Amino acid sequence: MIRYLGFAVFLVMAFATVASAASLEEAEFAYDRGDYTQAARLYRPFAEQGIASAQFSLGVMYARGQGVPQDYQAALKWFHRASEQGHASAQDNLGLMYERGRGTRQDFVLAHMWSSVAAAALNGEDGKVAVKRRDYVASQMTASQIERAQEIARRCQDTKFKECE
Repeated sequence: MIRYLGFAVFLVMAFATVASAASLEEAEFAYDRGDYTQAARLYRPFAEQGIASAQFSLGVMYARGQGVPQDYQAALKWFHRASEQGHASAQDNLGLMYERGRGTRQDFVLAHMWSSVAAAALNGEDGKVAVKRRDYVASQMTASQIERAQEIARRCQDTKFKECE
């Protein structure tokens, strides 16, 4: 009897996992077809559960005002949450948000730091863009600010994104 109960629990958990994966996929499909309101509705529970890709996607949607009102502070929040899990594209977007002062005060030290962290993790064209952003921001900074940004970036990477600001 206990054996069957354990198997039943296993089946329920397996089906719940498959249903969750399908729902995240449905969010991606909704976004790809331009149904942003539906995509935001589907991404939100996953983002709240800590799924980094959903947090990043919801951040993008808030930054662009796709399916949700444009809200840079909300975008910043979701990018932060995904970045703390090592999501490189979210880290790159945080660099941009701090560079431009969107959702927060403009902060070149944090912009440089997040762009550096993203550049180390991204490949190809995305990595080149992060390096260019970091270098542009560095041109606006003093030597001591750059040194501070580099220290924070090292600490951030060494702590697996737990101590980044």
